Amino acid sequence: MANGDLHLQYQSYNALPGADLTFGRVESGIYCLTKPSITFGDPEIGDRELPGEDGIRMGRDYQRSASVTMELGVDTVDYPAVRWWPANMLGGTGRLIGSWPKNPMLLELLKNAGGTPESWNIDAVAMLRQVWRADSLRDGAGRIAALTYTRAGRARRLYGRPRNFEIASEKLTAQGYTPVIAKFTAVDDRFYSSVQKEEELWDYYRVGTVPRPGRPGWPPVPEWETKRTATLALSGDLPVHPSITIYGPCTNPKVTIVGLWSVELALTLKAGEYVIINAQPWARTVTKYTAAGTSAGSVADKLTRASPRLAKMTLPPGRLQAQLSHSRTGLTPRQGPRVKITWRDGFGSW
Repeated sequence: MANGDLHLQYQSYNALPGADLTFGRVESGIYCLTKPSITFGDPEIGDRELPGEDGIRMGRDYQRSASVTMELGVDTVDYPAVRWWPANMLGGTGRLIGSWPKNPMLLELLKNAGGTPESWNIDAVAMLRQVWRADSLRDGAGRIAALTYTRAGRARRLYGRPRNFEIASEKLTAQGYTPVIAKFTAVDDRFYSSVQKEEELWDYYRVGTVPRPGRPGWPPVPEWETKRTATLALSGDLPVHPSITIYGPCTNPKVTIVGLWSVELALTLKAGEYVIINAQPWARTVTKYTAAGTSAGSVADKLTRASPRLAKMTLPPGRLQAQLSHSRTGLTPRQGPRVKITWRDGFGSW
């Protein structure tokens, strides 16, 4: 993505289309008239009065979400802004709205296919309104979109949903231009890196083969490694929540972030089974999956009492040590779990 690009993306659900729309610069036909405006929600203050004393006791404060307001110009004076070929393919079961190639030849084909700046503009505003309506997200709780903005050569994103949409004026629609105001509301107030980071831990995990010692020409033997500790390098300004995937076989797997917290599951995972502990604000789930990748339902009740609440499972910026432990009950000497810890660095603004 180039500086000035905005990218809105969300999945298709229940045959309702998702979105994969890049806009923000003049080349897209839907561009920003001003810089996107950020508004942070008022924090929830936990202050309490002190009976019979001066002053107050400052309690637990909660930071609420951020929102972005975009003033956009939908400009089809020279070319259409709905760039599917043919144009009537927009929408439909499972389709991503706005997912088009950046191809000058396509623009010429669309322009020569007929229409006027006014008709192109009406179609573009309708398409943008459909993206912002976000039917596939509204149809289910917890579904989110990612809004990514690129500037100064770096891309950062918010997770949330498209919200308000307003056509500011239609005075120039006949000439191919309509200004609109669109708002995006985030789940929290963090701006996340577009790059996902990850580290792995494992115990007796087969990584390849090596030649059989002293037996040239014989079949190679398996090579095993154990990596029960790893260093997590977090950049950014703000603490973030990780997602932890634990693959079997193992019993009572435990992942510790040294000096911060430990999360442990009181269950047995067979080979191929895995659990995803997703502490991210838009998820907060603990789900088990079968070897076939099918969800077996929530196993949040298997978290031990010593494990923190998912909201408390944060990783602050810096270098952290992660450790893996588990019970070897029922395992052969060369069996053990594998753990993947993923996160995105968090920032206070774009």
